[in-house]
Amino acid sequence: MGAGREVAISLDGVRDKNVMQLKKLNTALFPVRYNDKYYADALASGEFTKLAYYSDICVGSIACRLEKKEGGAIRVYIMTLGVLAPYRGLGIAKDTGNLLACSDKQ
Repeated sequence: MGAGREVAISLDGVRDKNVMQLKKLNTALFPVRYNDKYYADALASGEFTKLAYYSDICVGSIACRLEKKEGGAIRVYIMTLGVLAPYRGLGIAKDTGNLLACSDKQ
């Protein structure tokens, strides 16, 4: 993972069949145990919750929830954003956040 190398990062949505990967990442990344509502909110957010892969290895995630504001507007709240320590500094969190910003404009 040295400097100057092309980094193969891909993002995938969180679904029922891969939500366990999000749970495992959260256990490794954060000192908090999230309840079922956290995962239900993450699944309900659709394109706003993603798993990040480095060469097919799940190394990070962004999990959001959608909140309704007065007047019918919807706000995207970032619940968690994390990358495993060996993969930090590769721009994975930045790429994940950029995708979120692009999705928010649509």
